[in-house]
Amino acid sequence: MKAVWEAWRFWRQPAAQQADPAIGAIADRIAANLAALGLYVESRRYGRSFCEIKASTSPKLITTPDGTEASGIALLLAGGYEPPSLVFEQINSLRRGLGRAMVEAAIEGAKARPDVFRRLRVNDLSPRLPDGRRWWEHVAAAHPEFEWVITHEEPFESET
Repeated sequence: MKAVWEAWRFWRQPAAQQADPAIGAIADRIAANLAALGLYVESRRYGRSFCEIKASTSPKLITTPDGTEASGIALLLAGGYEPPSLVFEQINSLRRGLGRAMVEAAIEGAKARPDVFRRLRVNDLSPRLPDGRRWWEHVAAAHPEFEWVITHEEPFESET
């Protein structure tokens, strides 16, 4: 019932606040792709230009990097960025190959409307592989049709 209420509330918003139809279509496609992997998926739209998608093997929608409880991914479809960007916020995979499958599910969704998101962003904290490159560098090389922004900033550690 909550999902029905949320959908009704979203579609009753003034047109200026509803999600851009192209971003909504991409978000729906990515969510469907992630659900096809057997993941629990939640998609939330914020105004016209932003949508956040979380998917996880846990119904708690856990996406904590280096977590041991569940695999998951968190994405931000940021149509309000200049240029508009698909941001990989967090990813964790406890099962070999699932991380790549989640990333490919997101990329395939973005390819459905290549005119919307040309830039993909990620903060890569993965270790260097035997060839000297990091995991995300391999993903970017497999998808040169996108402009990749890959940073390597350590996450902020809170003081206790």
